[in-house]
Amino acid sequence: MSEETANCTICRQPLGANGRCQHCDEDSHVWTIEDWRPLLTLALMIALGFSFTRLVVSSFDRRQSALSWEFYAAGNRAMDEGRYGQAAEDYESAVISSHGNAEFRMKLTDALADSGATSEALAQLHDFREQRPEDAQVNLKLARLKAKQQDVDSALRYYKDAIEGVWPDHSDPAPQKTAARMEAAQYLSSLGRKDEAEGVLLDVAAALPANSPEQGRLAALFLANGDGMRALSIYQAQLERNKNDAAALMGAANASFAAGSYATARRYLEEIKPESVESAALRAKLERMEALDPFAKGAMGGVRTGRTIRAFHLAMDRLAGCGVPFAQKMTGKGKSVAAGDAAQWGGFARWAEQLAPLMSEAKLRGKDDVIESTMRFAFQAEMAAQKDCGKPTLDDEALLMLARERLGAGQ
Repeated sequence: MSEETANCTICRQPLGANGRCQHCDEDSHVWTIEDWRPLLTLALMIALGFSFTRLVVSSFDRRQSALSWEFYAAGNRAMDEGRYGQAAEDYESAVISSHGNAEFRMKLTDALADSGATSEALAQLHDFREQRPEDAQVNLKLARLKAKQQDVDSALRYYKDAIEGVWPDHSDPAPQKTAARMEAAQYLSSLGRKDEAEGVLLDVAAALPANSPEQGRLAALFLANGDGMRALSIYQAQLERNKNDAAALMGAANASFAAGSYATARRYLEEIKPESVESAALRAKLERMEALDPFAKGAMGGVRTGRTIRAFHLAMDRLAGCGVPFAQKMTGKGKSVAAGDAAQWGGFARWAEQLAPLMSEAKLRGKDDVIESTMRFAFQAEMAAQKDCGKPTLDDEALLMLARERLGAGQ
């Protein structure tokens, strides 16, 4: 037996004939530092090995984390530059390096959707939703993609889930829910579902603070949905707080115009200083309309009769272009197109035949009753043509505007 195996590995005392250490086996033996040294050495080696391992793993994790953020930053740059395919690759690398960071995965779905990989984006989002069905951000992204695919029912369901869902803990959910409601209303309005859109917008209006910067967007959505009066009331409230708010002045002018309150629209346009491209365009529309109004302030004598004659001929040309037989015969214009039910134009034909011989300055001068009848003919002919004859010319549109103002049509 070698010396190394003949001595106890703990106390280094000689072993007995049976191979056991009598020294350590004695009940009365008191362990000394010499006895513990091998165990302490082993424990120290284990601790040092564990610490080294943790250091290596921690260093690796830090490097992986830094790398994932580098990929994420590269993805953001690519998104800003419109390189969506590259952004998707960078975000995917960020996800892998971070072992599935949720924020990186959400950005990856955006890049996939923008790059045209809609199916992949949907797959990622559905996977998210299975884990967190109430996640409002996931539902909102799903709503947008389903709307893009023209899956209306699914899009509306996901918009509803987004509005009622849970937003990130670190953010205020109120503005997020408001934005989701507005987006849903805009989508409904684009589908022609005006009443449903109106209901959503009224919910927003009830919850939105009066001084919220989103009031302007709410007014614009009401206006786009065809509710000029509600839009106007919001813009007017904004102007009460700041009468020089150029955006609110322009909004109020547009809302007044849409509601047929042209005098009010003019008043708001006059307050916009300096004039913008948008305000100049609206002013030009109003001026075109005024140029057709024989009853406008200052329109006397030849101006009045000239505007009346022009309105009559505009209406007749509109009907002729629409394929109305009597108008084509009287004007010698127009091409053969369907004009709807011919019977509906009988009254217009008789009316036009009575007015046509009177369309001269000499016969109209001082005849306000004939001028009134002529303008009513022009208004009603334009409104009838609007239903069946497609998009009007700028002059026809101006005559329709004048009809709304004089007859209250469409209000």
